[in-house]
Amino acid sequence: MKKINILILIIIVLFTSCKKEQESTQNTEQNFLNTAIESYLKDQKKIHEIPGFALAVIKNNKTIYKGYFGVENIETNKKVDASTIFPVFSVTKLIAATTIFKLIEEGKLTLEDTIGQYIDDLPLTWQSVTIANLLTHSSGLPDFFSNNKELTDNDMFSLIKQKELLFTQGNEWKYTQTNYWFLAKIIHKVTSVPFDSYVLNTQFENAKNPVFFSMDFKNRVNNRVLEYMYNNETNQQEADEVLFKGKRGDAAGGLNISLDDFILWNQNFDKNSIIAPTTKEKMWQPFKYNNPEDEFLHGWGLYNLNNTDSYGFTGGLKTGFRKFIKNDMTIIFLSNGFKYYPTHNIIIDHIAGMVDENLLDKGSLINEKLSNTFLKETTEKAILEFKKIKTANPNTNLESALNRIGYVFLRSNSLEKAITVFKLNTQEYPTSGNVFDSLGEAYFVSEMYKLSKENYKKSLVLDPKNENAKMMLEKIEKLTAKN
Repeated sequence: MKKINILILIIIVLFTSCKKEQESTQNTEQNFLNTAIESYLKDQKKIHEIPGFALAVIKNNKTIYKGYFGVENIETNKKVDASTIFPVFSVTKLIAATTIFKLIEEGKLTLEDTIGQYIDDLPLTWQSVTIANLLTHSSGLPDFFSNNKELTDNDMFSLIKQKELLFTQGNEWKYTQTNYWFLAKIIHKVTSVPFDSYVLNTQFENAKNPVFFSMDFKNRVNNRVLEYMYNNETNQQEADEVLFKGKRGDAAGGLNISLDDFILWNQNFDKNSIIAPTTKEKMWQPFKYNNPEDEFLHGWGLYNLNNTDSYGFTGGLKTGFRKFIKNDMTIIFLSNGFKYYPTHNIIIDHIAGMVDENLLDKGSLINEKLSNTFLKETTEKAILEFKKIKTANPNTNLESALNRIGYVFLRSNSLEKAITVFKLNTQEYPTSGNVFDSLGEAYFVSEMYKLSKENYKKSLVLDPKNENAKMMLEKIEKLTAKN
């Protein structure tokens, strides 16, 4: 008996030792990954001058990374932390879509229900629009977003009802905020509870920080970030105040939430405590548009990274929520601004590849590296790096990447840099009409009309169907004729 006990003891010790060694290895690998993510995010913050942001990676039902960077408010220099609240803008639509499918699951709605069943006093041509059409932006309804933001909801409703449908329902995808305003109206009608209250009571009842709906940024709320827009004229970030009177923006883009509470919502979503797995499958089915080129799920966007689909959405060009279902991973990115161009999808894709090598997309990384090099280095150094990248990747076409960089400089009034990049593109891709068109535009903005004309003419030779070049040449003729 004693020999057996000793043998069992040895086995237990060996098993425990192996387990501890395995855990130690896993911890070392995770620490290395976290350090790499942290370094990458700090670099992105610096390059793109993002005032503040927060990011989380949830993998196999565990938050493996959570980080906070920068400030909520440039004026007060208050740091982003666990209590920081971000407006998520159109990522709110994921919450609204999930709420609709919760009601479908409960038998209170169907996708085929028409909005005329729930919303009174609609134009006759609008009444047959379905809930599915609202979710998938295939309704053809006119958009309230571009209209007077100071109007009340009732005034806006009266105004947009005077407009015709933009197209036959189901025909195509056209992003319209009105779709989600009407979904909120339907949720209120079905539940007898206003949209914001219903969602907060059913999906955010255990929130750690305040969660609320508002698109009124003139109303300063404790710990809520200010949204910033970079002003290329003054060369600084400026607080942007978007205001909607009433509730019409709530379901379309009104959610304000901390990173921790979004992680909690995702945890409940993954545990199927919000909607069932079969309901998620229905929600994530592609809608069949009459236009076969359009692609969208029921309220969720479809993204492809390295031949792997993921579901989610972005908001205000500053926030992103993405679920990589096959990889059991979710990435949440919340920010309050940028300098050059929206970075949320680029950052999400990059980190997805860092966490799971199956999602590592070489082409995206090359383009990102090239863009970042031009943004943080002198033009001379960046061109040398471009040459190295091109030599190392002879089968990768970098024309589009260079063109995007040129337009970044053009939009930021760095005209000399823009011309240099566009000129480089014409040298590297001399058979492309598009690159000469872009160089022509840069010269035109710089009021160098002779050079602009020369390049638009080259573009037309290479691409005789280039209507923009024809139009610009006529414009230049008129301008120079006056002089």
